[in-house]
Amino acid sequence: MERSNGLCQRNHHLSLQHLSLRIGLVELNHAVPLLKRFFMSLFHLVKRLLWCPPRHSSPSQLSGAAILCITLIICYTPLTLPVLLGEEPSASVGGSASGSQSKDVASGEVAANQGKGLTRELCAQYLSEGTFEQKIEAITSLVQLRESGIDLILQALQDHDPRVRAKAITALAELAPLDAERVIPQLLVSLEQDDGFVDGQPNWIRASQAIGKYGDKVLPILEKLWQDTDLKKRMIFCIVCYELGPIAAPMVPKLITLAEDNQDPCRRAAIGAMVVIGPGAAPAVPILRKQLYHEDFHTQYWSCRALAAIGSPALPAVPDLVDRLKNGVASVRRNAAAALGKLGPDIGPEAIAALIQAVDDPIQPVREQAVLALGRIGPQVAQQAREAIEKSHENRPIFPKSAATWAIWRLGGPFEPLAESLVAEIKEGIYREEATAILREMGTAGEPIQKRLKECLSEASETDSEEVANIQATLQELGAAQASQPN
Repeated sequence: MERSNGLCQRNHHLSLQHLSLRIGLVELNHAVPLLKRFFMSLFHLVKRLLWCPPRHSSPSQLSGAAILCITLIICYTPLTLPVLLGEEPSASVGGSASGSQSKDVASGEVAANQGKGLTRELCAQYLSEGTFEQKIEAITSLVQLRESGIDLILQALQDHDPRVRAKAITALAELAPLDAERVIPQLLVSLEQDDGFVDGQPNWIRASQAIGKYGDKVLPILEKLWQDTDLKKRMIFCIVCYELGPIAAPMVPKLITLAEDNQDPCRRAAIGAMVVIGPGAAPAVPILRKQLYHEDFHTQYWSCRALAAIGSPALPAVPDLVDRLKNGVASVRRNAAAALGKLGPDIGPEAIAALIQAVDDPIQPVREQAVLALGRIGPQVAQQAREAIEKSHENRPIFPKSAATWAIWRLGGPFEPLAESLVAEIKEGIYREEATAILREMGTAGEPIQKRLKECLSEASETDSEEVANIQATLQELGAAQASQPN
């Protein structure tokens, strides 16, 4: 299919659903750890039922529980297996490339590395009539030519092969912020129109990320984009603000307008952009407080995240966050707890009491975030919070257990009763990354646990290869972190 510079020459155009997906992928990234934890917790539940059945359980009860667990695993495996295998969440866009086209862009870069330094004329020839490998080689050489190669790279954005277009988009990101006035409008066209899918990622997402590399040079173009009242253009506006992060703070008044919109995609995309803008989105606090009560619960928890990212200027929203912590659906309660913790000790006694109560919430992710929030608040809530965490952990274990260990340590300890849980999580590997991060933050206070890990390593048998690998990985990461610290 031939491509041209005109906006209307493509057969497939980016729909509003596809535009909202860029912000929606963040929701998926938030959900992936929870899905993984659910699946692994389910696995341990099955193991406990089959290998260590509770006392006084009849055979029929055990059989029924086992059948239920196995059924749940079968149902959830298609959803969680890609994550457990380490695949990143991605989304297919209409008109995606064929199997041969969707191979990794890097597959053509072997030839590229063998022929660096092509002349500009030869690059133009390759891009016009060359093979896929030659086109990739040409784009690589054009990056080295800097400004003089940009016009040819821009032409490559119109190539029929989505892999070539993907390479061109990546090249323009590398060259940022050169020739921004010419490059950014062309990348916006790719964001809106490029329906290619390469190496597990849509090209339009690559284009949005490339635009973000141009920093404040994008702002004047955003102003022009805002003048178009078309809903699709407004969605693109939100996506670009999201990629710019704090640099997009001057656009907050416009994002506030969209956050008040009745259109779900625009409203949630605008609030999602505020999350990455952070403190610069402080003028949005009043509208975010209002949206905490929106009928759409996605809008509610995105508002929680935005208030958390804004920080201390969001303290007036504490009563609303407390209400959401007590009365929201599970995902909203979880995010409200996290937001209160990130706002710090100035949230006041009523909010702290609500967090202590949430430590015993029936939903595990809510308990986890309440525990972490109390840990962030620190010694001001020490004794009462410690008692609540220890009691809840004893009656209904908090996962990851490392979260409870970290919170107890932050609250002044003693964390020794939970220290063995930290070691166990590292050995099992399910929450190894979380436990390792906590040990890294604890510094010298975590040395007894590191010593225990080394003992476990020497005691482990050859058959515990996975356990050994988990311990070694944690010790290596801790050693690298310590080596990087200044003396």
